[in-house]
Amino acid sequence: MLEDLPIEILQQVIGHLPTASAIVNLSLANKRLHESIALDNYTIFREFVKNRFPSISCPPFWKEATRILTSRSRAWDRKAFIASACQPPSDDQFWPTRIDARQKFGFVPVIDSYEDWSTSTDKRQVIAWSAAGRLRLRITENGVASWRTWHVPGDHLPQNDILDVRLLRPSQRQPDTNEHIIVRRANGEIVNVESGIEGGDFLPGGRYPSDQFLRTAQFAAEPHSIDCMDINNASEPILAVCSTNIIQIFPVSSKEKISQPSNTYQLDQQFNCNHRKRCAKFLSDEKLAVGVQFLEGRMQSPIDIYHVTPHGLVQEISTTAHSLRVVEDHRSGRQCANAIAPLDATASLTGHPGEVFLSGWSDGIARLHDLRSPLTSVGEYVDGVDDGQILSLLPIGHERFLAGSHHNACLKTFDLRMPGSRAYSYLDAVKPHGDGPSSKSISHATSNSAELSRKGLSTIPQMKEINIFLSLHVPPARRLWEPLPRRPNARLPRYRGSIYSLSAPSASSPTVFAGIESHVIQLDFKSTDDVTGTRSKFFLSDTNLRNPDEILNLSCYERPRPGHESTDPVLLRKQVDWPGKKNVHTTSSQAHDRRDDKAEPGWDERWRLATYDRRRTSGPSCWRASP
Repeated sequence: MLEDLPIEILQQVIGHLPTASAIVNLSLANKRLHESIALDNYTIFREFVKNRFPSISCPPFWKEATRILTSRSRAWDRKAFIASACQPPSDDQFWPTRIDARQKFGFVPVIDSYEDWSTSTDKRQVIAWSAAGRLRLRITENGVASWRTWHVPGDHLPQNDILDVRLLRPSQRQPDTNEHIIVRRANGEIVNVESGIEGGDFLPGGRYPSDQFLRTAQFAAEPHSIDCMDINNASEPILAVCSTNIIQIFPVSSKEKISQPSNTYQLDQQFNCNHRKRCAKFLSDEKLAVGVQFLEGRMQSPIDIYHVTPHGLVQEISTTAHSLRVVEDHRSGRQCANAIAPLDATASLTGHPGEVFLSGWSDGIARLHDLRSPLTSVGEYVDGVDDGQILSLLPIGHERFLAGSHHNACLKTFDLRMPGSRAYSYLDAVKPHGDGPSSKSISHATSNSAELSRKGLSTIPQMKEINIFLSLHVPPARRLWEPLPRRPNARLPRYRGSIYSLSAPSASSPTVFAGIESHVIQLDFKSTDDVTGTRSKFFLSDTNLRNPDEILNLSCYERPRPGHESTDPVLLRKQVDWPGKKNVHTTSSQAHDRRDDKAEPGWDERWRLATYDRRRTSGPSCWRASP
């Protein structure tokens, strides 16, 4: 019998079970099996997590990690997410305008975030982003959020805008210290600030003592030639500041008030045209990727790879080997990489960290690079509907990645896995029809796909990726730091701009932060029935449901599969109001659709096909969520 097996063999057996519910059902067989499975705080779930989610790194709280990863995987399959705006409490006496009245553009938020688990129930999430010249900081501990803001004189002026933000992780700073943030401004200033320090920068008239920040160090970089910067994830972090002709290395943990570079690497004059450094990203603790942007000509811009030693010495190991492939089409010409994201920073893919990474290009293509291959790229991810530039990238393990487009507020999703290589599918836990009274309430992609999965003929159904529109209703004329309207008016124009930045607290987190003009949007990839149904007690702590009116309704469409562009329809879908939301602009037909349970199979219950309302002939209300 299973209960008589040694715990090591039982772990191997449970590691091959397809779903978490199968493990739970096994633990209910008898008391002895339950004791074995619950041993050491359910460590037996470790094999399940490593086998079903091999590329996702998570803390060793295996039962909680299993719940989060399985629910997030189901939410991704059902295109389910809960969107809300990250809006700090109002702490401004006024909302100033820019000095130049002709400047109508808002600020571009740059985001960084992380989360830390000390126990299975004690979770701490930190997000920091730039708001023009101010720094916003939100710390969420066990579902309770606290806000802090770094104010400086003249923070509404364009020359004081924050262009880069990097949060130091707990392993990179002294224990029992506050948050440390590396900030780069448009005037060339790079400083290390610590939050919540008594006696720090505090403007007269400020309301909260927690808004005090202390400048612990300033990095003496060349002020007028800085293009980009990044910090590695080592326990002794280093800062790389990239300019057109030099790369400077700074020790972040230096105790000096004005930190000098430990090494300055003079770049060779390898390009005979005007250029600049477009982006920089540490692929590992010792590998630095720098994207070059040519400002003239029609040459393809390269991605240069450098090796950084612990002493700060930079050695060039690759120049143009990973530049854009020349393609004879309408997108050929001067192209550059706008974003770089590593895939194997923990050496889980190749055994050597920093060998595989993604890049997002100005021709709208995301490319997969492998430094072990002589090819310029080993894979390309193309959106046949939206060909806008890719400005931001966010990998989620080795499973998926998100890409932010430069127009239409389009957030693209891509699957990195080969067809049939998914190790987990929530459909494996779906009960066959007629096996119980609850089987009628279960919604999945297609009954045929679930049946094939149970017969072992197919592990998952063939699914299409989606593009999500973060097109919110925004006032046409806005002042700095002015929040979004609490009750959006459908008559206001929609945001059609760029998604400038993406961040996730960890590879296992269901939360993604997206930066659009003047605002940060939080997307929690959770199904509606997970939050409102019988499992809600597991998700209420980190989902904003205190005010349902703050939950946004977004739209999306499925991209045609490669090779099926002429047959796969591009259908717009919209989210209906969150249960309990009071929206004065909701029409009677929309309220009727929300009350009736008419969700599409395989989609979250809030999605509806968007159809044209023939009862109206003009105005923004012509399109509605169809039942």
